[in-house]
Amino acid sequence: MGNPFDILIDQHRELEECFERLASGGEPEELRSGTAELLELLRLHSRLEERCFYPLLMQVEGRSRAREEAEDHLTMRELMDELEELSPGHPEWQARLFALEDLVVAHFQEEESAILPRLRMALDGQQQDELRRELAATREELLAHAQAFAIPGRGPLLESLRWDG
Repeated sequence: MGNPFDILIDQHRELEECFERLASGGEPEELRSGTAELLELLRLHSRLEERCFYPLLMQVEGRSRAREEAEDHLTMRELMDELEELSPGHPEWQARLFALEDLVVAHFQEEESAILPRLRMALDGQQQDELRRELAATREELLAHAQAFAIPGRGPLLESLRWDG
């Protein structure tokens, strides 16, 4: 049946491609629309991880480990907000883009090389199937929600993280 985390890994590749397109430059309008696409995809991906992946990470590896991953997301959010406020192509915009890319790529590498394999090993076949279905259903729900409430900036995909449960 494959890896239960294929949806997340596919999103990682899609986001890396978005970063590559933006880093190669272009006209201001292309950069503006590319930035909007990147931020939308990154918000969707972050929310999917926060909703489905982090509870599992907390269960298997503990609250401290889940918080470490969540801290990356908080830093990403700050950089995304800054990127959104700057003019595409401006040197400060470029600096934020590269900082965000560095953080995101390192985050993906850590997940794919260490965290996801450990979590997959902790799950039996039935749990992996359930997780695969949960990730797919949550992704579809978030996509539908984002399309229904397309709000630039801090959209509905940026819910607060909760550590009390």
